[in-house]
Amino acid sequence: MKHESATKSAALNKNGTGSTRREFLCAVAGLTLTGAIAAIPGVSFAATIASASDPVKAFITVSQTITEHKQIDSALAARFLEVFTQRDPQFVARISQLERLAIAGIDARQFMTKATQAGLNEFLYQIVTAWYTGTVGDDYHGTLVAYKQALMYQTVRDGLVVPTYCSKGPMWWTAPVPVENDGLIASL
Repeated sequence: MKHESATKSAALNKNGTGSTRREFLCAVAGLTLTGAIAAIPGVSFAATIASASDPVKAFITVSQTITEHKQIDSALAARFLEVFTQRDPQFVARISQLERLAIAGIDARQFMTKATQAGLNEFLYQIVTAWYTGTVGDDYHGTLVAYKQALMYQTVRDGLVVPTYCSKGPMWWTAPVPVENDGLIASL
């Protein structure tokens, strides 16, 4: 009986339709460890993923330099990178070229000049466009990666909501623009 049970277990695993107790416990331990890392103050799970991935770090460096936004979301950057690499197999190689040009203290204009000299200005425009619009690609097959987090909405966040629906009824935009007061938005 014991031999028959072991044979069934091995057959299930061989066919990919089952798992052993050890595999289950390892998976639970991995999830617990992931949760423990994510619970460390000041360390996000996305940051732990980004720290393990050189292409993501390079993409974040390039993105911070060209957009001049130092608080780039690493999980969002990883999603952009994934979509870009699906569309362009040479994307990671070009990102590493751009990362070498992004020296400390360089501003966006200087970075664009260096990218233009290296023949990577159109490539850099694709990255900027993606961060500001939230989409990768400008054709009918473009991929939406972020909507609310798109940088174009950050400049008007004190006066406009992200246009997903009419939040305050018809003609809501005719009301006075709200002003920021102690971190809260209040209408005049």
